[in-house]
Amino acid sequence: MKIAIVRLSALGDIIQSAIVLQFIKKINKNIEIHWFVDKRFANLLQDHPLIDELYVLPLKDKKFKETFAILFEARQNKYDVVIDLQGLIKSAVVSRILGSNVFGFDKNGLRETFAHNFYSQKFDASYNENVYIRYLSLVHYAFNEEFDYKEIYHKQAVFPLDEEIKDELIQRIDFNQNLKNVLIHVGSAEDNKIYSITKMALLCKMLVNAFSEINIYLCWGNQKEYYLSQELIQLSQIVNSSTQALIQLPKLSLKELICMTKISDLVIGNDSGPTHLAFALNKPSITIFGATWDSRVCIETQINKTISAGKKFDTNVKFKFDRSDFCIQNIDEKDIFKLACELLEK
Repeated sequence: MKIAIVRLSALGDIIQSAIVLQFIKKINKNIEIHWFVDKRFANLLQDHPLIDELYVLPLKDKKFKETFAILFEARQNKYDVVIDLQGLIKSAVVSRILGSNVFGFDKNGLRETFAHNFYSQKFDASYNENVYIRYLSLVHYAFNEEFDYKEIYHKQAVFPLDEEIKDELIQRIDFNQNLKNVLIHVGSAEDNKIYSITKMALLCKMLVNAFSEINIYLCWGNQKEYYLSQELIQLSQIVNSSTQALIQLPKLSLKELICMTKISDLVIGNDSGPTHLAFALNKPSITIFGATWDSRVCIETQINKTISAGKKFDTNVKFKFDRSDFCIQNIDEKDIFKLACELLEK
């Protein structure tokens, strides 16, 4: 049996969607999986042991002629099943080109409702449902299998660790595995999803004071995040007499980010792909939420915690992100510190 999974972007969504791979193999280990992804994020899935073929589409570069050539060639694979995990019009079009037996969410479970017209099989799932449950429920529906959400708590790490890259990274950043190593992600795609840098500096001060042997690594992926991490270090110099424990990482590749997450003792960050990677790799984490809905995009475990501004969401109304809502800044850094101590002391 040969199937196609369409999840083109973005980083966090691909990280969350990739949980389905091990569950598909659990249904039938002989299923051949082909994944279609935008070129920007291909490195995350490259050489994944559960993906038999990775198709890289230059959609963001608007190379549509090249994209369609790749899709029509892939169509010759005659997929038994095509699953659109993204649920946008562009991903629905890609899915329909690949085959006729296309599974997706019905219109009530989509942000771009027109996408449902491209699906031959539609799964009824609320748009407000937790994303992991949505993805896994759709996959199990495609194979006419029952899904118990409790299985998520027993998942294996979603991404493999490249030992060679890990060893090179440890050497390059002089990583000391005998210390408490905390990885902080200061950025996010939206400004109102970014926690106060001043409060983050205070949090770092409390962590350094509480743990005599600790390194706090600041991760960044673009220029905005680079300057945010620089600002955090500068503010820490004001609130803390010693900033030696704060280390700004070099820009990491996606494979290096996987390794850095895996070797860290705790990941703290905003609602963003790099923070969600901790859950994917079964590493302790604290994800900070303001205008986004924590129970919709995270699953809490004994080691994966969320902290939110307490915003109330109407479960009967399709979630819509409010870019004008900066309630994340109301979260007390002391509450994050308390959670961090609990996780670091386990």
